[in-house]
Amino acid sequence: MPSGRHRLDEYISDDPIKEVRWGQHLAESSPVPQAMVARVDFLDPHLEERLDIYHSLPNVTAVREHLGWDVTNPKRRFATRPDLLTDPFWQRGLGALRRYNFKCGLEIFSPQIPDLLKVVRLYPDLGFTIALLGWPLDLSTAGYETWLQDLKELSQCENVCAAISAIECIFGLDWRADFVGPWILSLIEMFGPKRCMFGSHLPISKLSFGFDRLYDAYQHIVGEFSQDEKDHLFRKVAADWFAIP
Repeated sequence: MPSGRHRLDEYISDDPIKEVRWGQHLAESSPVPQAMVARVDFLDPHLEERLDIYHSLPNVTAVREHLGWDVTNPKRRFATRPDLLTDPFWQRGLGALRRYNFKCGLEIFSPQIPDLLKVVRLYPDLGFTIALLGWPLDLSTAGYETWLQDLKELSQCENVCAAISAIECIFGLDWRADFVGPWILSLIEMFGPKRCMFGSHLPISKLSFGFDRLYDAYQHIVGEFSQDEKDHLFRKVAADWFAIP
């Protein structure tokens, strides 16, 4: 099902511009079509200068900011502050994307979905990628119900696309397909196969079961889907959303 098309994400480098230029060089010499997602900080005083540089690189088609903030675990705090999604200055920086044709990935934990929903509604003309199934932290039955309700509202926003990846980050290195499956199927039911995409999270996923077992699990989970729906989930949505050259 995977078509040979790939996305290249940033690796939280200390020098994102140098990293993306390196990635562009690799993309130009690769026979595999690629798109890059570049790191961004919407409070950066030099934000537009950085976006201009990204815009000059043909394989950069999206930007991403890590906003995950776990109130109970200091080790799971990617953002500089817990309130960025509600900060008007941060929101103003996000609005700068209107001058570019970038998709925007905002990596959050599931308790932050209500604040994310407000941002998505504030910018209906921007395309937002939601990573890691909305990254649920509470995997209990009650946690699932809360995650489900919050994502249902978010899924009503047509400018949002959901990425299903980094399974090991959510469910642990020894994840089981029978436990993961209902979460994935619920997400696809909400967003639809034409707004969901499968991803691997390589090379980190090698610490778990690796690529083959992960994609075997994906194919088993959506085994009853039509061929067209599978094509969207495994290939077409990512190719179209990220405008893979």
